Formats: sequence, C-alpha cells, structure tokens
Amino acid sequence: MKPYLPRAARNYLEQLRRALDLLSLEERNEVIETTKQEILRLPGGGRRKRDLVRLLGEPASRARKFERHEPEALEVSSGKHFLTRILAWPIFAFALLTLMVVLFAPPETALVEGQGFGFVAGGASGFLGELELLIGSQLLWLAFIPAILSLVPLWLPNIAGTIIQILGAVIMTAICVAGGGTLALYFVPVTVLLWAQVFTPLLMMRGSMARPGPAWLICAAVLLILVVGYASYQGLAGFSGAPWLIAAPAALLAVLAMLLPFRWKLAHIALVAAGLLVMAAGFVAALPGTYGAVLAWPWLAGGMGFAVGHLAVAAGMWHERARKLLALF
Repeated sequence: MKPYLPRAARNYLEQLRRALDLLSLEERNEVIETTKQEILRLPGGGRRKRDLVRLLGEPASRARKFERHEPEALEVSSGKHFLTRILAWPIFAFALLTLMVVLFAPPETALVEGQGFGFVAGGASGFLGELELLIGSQLLWLAFIPAILSLVPLWLPNIAGTIIQILGAVIMTAICVAGGGTLALYFVPVTVLLWAQVFTPLLMMRGSMARPGPAWLICAAVLLILVVGYASYQGLAGFSGAPWLIAAPAALLAVLAMLLPFRWKLAHIALVAAGLLVMAAGFVAALPGTYGAVLAWPWLAGGMGFAVGHLAVAAGMWHERARKLLALF
C-alpha cells in the first residue's frame, strides 16, 4: 500500500514537478521521489503548506538546486589575460631597473657628465651616436620606452595594444642592433622580454595546456650559454680582480641554463634569482675603487638569465593553471 500524502504535500510535489521541466523525465521522477520521502519523514507528514515551505523551501527554489550545470569551457581571453599579467609586471620592474642603470650606474655616470650622453664607445659612432649628435641629451628618453610599453597590454588588451607592443619591440631591437657602443647591451635583455610579451600568449594559447616544447627550451639554453660565455670573455678583458669572480657566476648560469629542458620549477626560479644576483654583483664590481669592471657585461649575462628564467616560470605557471582548471591532476 502506497503511503498517503495530504493535499498540501500533493500540491507541493505538483508545483515542484512543473518547476523541474528542464530535466529529463527520469531525472524529474527521481527528484520527486526523493522529495516525497523527505515529506513523509517531516513532523505532521506535510499536512500544512507553510511547514513544507519552511522546511523544504519554495518549489521553484528547491528545483533550482537540481538544475543541470554544464562544465564551463576554459575561456581563451581569461588565459591570455593571465599570461599577460604574469609577464607584464616583472618586465615593467626589470625595465625600470634598466632605466635606473642607464641613467645612474657607475662608471658610465662620469662619461655622461664629461661627454654628454657618452655611452658610444670611441666617440659618436653608430645609430645612437648619430642620434646623439642630432638631439643631444634628449636621447636619454629612449630608456623610458621599455618601461612604458611593458604595461601596454594590461590597458589595451586588443589589436591596438599588440601593434604598439610590436612597434616598441622593433624600436628597441633597432637600438640594440644598430646602436653601437655599450649602451645597446643594456637594452638586450629587456628587448628580448618585450618580444616575448608579444609572442608568448599567442604560442601558449595554441592549446589549453600548451607549453614550450623541448626544442624551444634547448634553443633557449644554448642561446643563454653563448651569451654568458661571450659576456664573461669580454668582462675579463678589463677586470682587475681574480678571474674566478667572473668564472664562478658564469658557470652557475650555464649549469642552470642546461637544466631548462628538464622543466624543473625550482631550477627556473634559481635561474631568475641567479640572474639578478649577477647583475647586483656586477654593479658592485663597477663601483669606483673596486675592480674596475664594465657593468654592461654582467648586466647582459644576468639580464638574459633573468629573462629566460622568467619566461620559463611564466610558462610553468600557465601549465599548472590549465591543469587545475581542467581537473587533470
């Protein structure tokens, strides 16, 4: 014998059935049967409507608890914004650091005071030398370009922002390639980061879990080792201290570069930290009365280490985020 339901309970179940019209017949019957069993266990057996509403809720609100929710797709725009954000702020900080070094770092400060801009080795030569003759000390404003453009994608996340990014990266590339002298060396790491800021979101958004392949990581490791070797060779030429003071940090950067293809997060973070420490040590070595070092060479080696390590860390963060969003642990 079926359990008896009072009129109020039958009316409640009928209203609930109508509110569940988005579910299949089987799903609807299952919800109704579950609710019926709950009503039978209520004090009074569901004889009064206000008791049913107080204990179970309105039929419409109860039905919403059983609505079918489709899994949300991973939005490409949100992923691109995530990549842009984790790239932009460290690049901005590094660009500001580059700006401060270009304007104030020893021993180049003395050259600026005595010879105008004075970064061009051997006098006014190359692209930057010609610009210096034309516009004088206003050339220093070039140092602000990467600091400003690094934040463009945060405020213009569209085609206009991408065009401005590419234009800024092209300008900085021209300074590095055709600039002449030592000033261009200071801008090489931040220029690499500006280009990476343009292409990294495009490459990483090829798939929801895309990340740099072994070929990319091996090429990055080889490039970094070559840059570190060249900077170390040039830095030793005018260095008055013991050679191991340059060889030791260079070897550390080279070892961390060789670990890039293994995708070890701690190794990537260590490369970022080592790059910053090499730049700081180069600054100390360039101070008057220390080792007479030229800051451009440790800046180039450490800056490239920071750039490559930061991109590897950003790629790893994106991959982990994608795994969590897709529940692929």
